[in-house]
Amino acid sequence: MLIRFMYKLIREEHKQQCLICIQKNSMIEYGQSIEQILRQTDLLNLNEMKFSCDFMRPIPVIIENKFQDSITLDLIHQTIWDYNISPLMRFRHLLGLAQSTKLQQGDHQMILNLLKPEYKIDGIQFKLLVEQNPQLVSDIITKLHKMGLNSQEYLEYLIQIKISIQTLELVNQLSKNISLPDQFLNMFITKCIVNCEEFKINQPQQLARQVRLVSVFIRTLIKHKAFDPKKIYVELQGFCLEFSSILEATQLFKTIKNAVQEQ
Repeated sequence: MLIRFMYKLIREEHKQQCLICIQKNSMIEYGQSIEQILRQTDLLNLNEMKFSCDFMRPIPVIIENKFQDSITLDLIHQTIWDYNISPLMRFRHLLGLAQSTKLQQGDHQMILNLLKPEYKIDGIQFKLLVEQNPQLVSDIITKLHKMGLNSQEYLEYLIQIKISIQTLELVNQLSKNISLPDQFLNMFITKCIVNCEEFKINQPQQLARQVRLVSVFIRTLIKHKAFDPKKIYVELQGFCLEFSSILEATQLFKTIKNAVQEQ
């Protein structure tokens, strides 16, 4: 402790000696102390000093508009696609186009020509394709089936999306092209029946139209021997009895009864 105290004391004395030397040197060279020099130059009052400079700013000239008609810029340009790219990129481009608009026959056929087993379509893309181009979806699933590939993933997507006239047309077309699994048809038709019951609660004004669509759809499947009504006979019978006031539902009940008796 004593050594530290002595060391600190020596440092303080050394500082004072240095300050005294600086003041002496300034007195010898300038005849004034450092404090006097700083006061004369206002360096001690830097915080109070203000720097400002006024510049002359010319008044802007207002130019009158000599054009009577307004100028409009067309910032939307049609994309010019480079078809020298890879087949995958071309397929993705056309597939994206098919999700937003009705395809022309040439683009429709090009997608089928470019289709390969490794090119996948996710659930969101599948839903948009069904809404815009249900025939394209039918052709894609049919081609995959003929290639010996499993299209079960796309059938599961079809079960998940909302029942509409596009989905009914798609399943009807698929039933003519390939043999659909019984489990898929049973689940899809059951969903159609449940959908009509939801229409009865949420959209009663559209109920009759939806029941007609579903009834005609099921009758078509039965007539083409694509669907066996015995497997969900109870659900179908309840559907026909609930909507017996609609002609198409009554006709469906007769078709189901005849099909069961024939078996």
